[in-house]
Amino acid sequence: MDKTRLSIVVPVYNAEEYLDRCLVSIMEQSFTSYEVILVDDGSTDSSPLVCERYSATDPRFITIHMQNGGVSSARNAGLDLAQGEFVMFVDSDDVLLPDAVERMMEGISGEDLIIGGFTSFIGGVPHREVLPSRDRKYGSSDMTAFFEENIRRNCEMLDAPWAKMFRRKTIGSLRFCTELQYAEDKLFVFGFLAQCRSVRTCPVPVYGYFIRPGSLGSDVKSDFHLMQLRRFLPKYAGLLEDLTSRYKSSPKLYALYHRDLVGRYVCRVLNIFTCRKTDLLDEGYVTFLYGLMDKDSQLGVFSLRFGQIPNILLYKIGKCGFSVRCYRFFSRIASLFHD
Repeated sequence: MDKTRLSIVVPVYNAEEYLDRCLVSIMEQSFTSYEVILVDDGSTDSSPLVCERYSATDPRFITIHMQNGGVSSARNAGLDLAQGEFVMFVDSDDVLLPDAVERMMEGISGEDLIIGGFTSFIGGVPHREVLPSRDRKYGSSDMTAFFEENIRRNCEMLDAPWAKMFRRKTIGSLRFCTELQYAEDKLFVFGFLAQCRSVRTCPVPVYGYFIRPGSLGSDVKSDFHLMQLRRFLPKYAGLLEDLTSRYKSSPKLYALYHRDLVGRYVCRVLNIFTCRKTDLLDEGYVTFLYGLMDKDSQLGVFSLRFGQIPNILLYKIGKCGFSVRCYRFFSRIASLFHD
């Protein structure tokens, strides 16, 4: 049997509490033609020992140890070692659901990307299920249909690299952005979509996503988060512009720029400027954000949520210096209530 049909990359950092649960879920898969690359990202707990235990007892498990560099560098290290035809990413605090790999591998016929569904868990209890629209193979002439059928609810199907299999040859030199600790997953997925030509969707839950308090995604108002968004936004905008130029007949791709990039991320920054003082608020940052909004052909005063109307009105006025003064005034008022 070909051991390297599939490479499963698991970045590990101080995951002793749930690492066994994750690795057992992989070992219990009915599909067995895989390798598992455990990347110990400088853990200081017993995680390295757990990884070594699996590597010592199952030759399909490979453990590498590296200095702590973050989840992106860990995944990249795994990608560099992967030998499989396809690559999956599994986070150490999540699980593969029973028969997940078998169900995704079933009927593959040259596709670059296979997408399954996922079940989110809160406190160990199933919370909600997110599935692709239907069981379908999308060739190069059907990619517009893929986007139309699978972009929904803030792009939740395409935000993360898990619950997916990526053809390794198509990944090529694409890697996770190591300067980001936020939304680097999304950039990888969209970077892959920008160069893939076929997708298969499996409308079954294959991945268990465990939501924990205190995760990186929960820090949404700090200066660190603002800087992460400042780095993320131009990269994401560039990928969306590339995709919309390639798939011109996909209204949902165009709407993604409006609803996700501007409505979700740009407006988040503007809302942070409104509610807290920060030295990052200056004309340069606001000019950058307004430049992204300039490219949103769907942006009208009432085109987003009601609470965004003041932000859009300031943008429509078009004077960055005036907007900065307004945001500083709003943040001073807000600070009176925060204190």
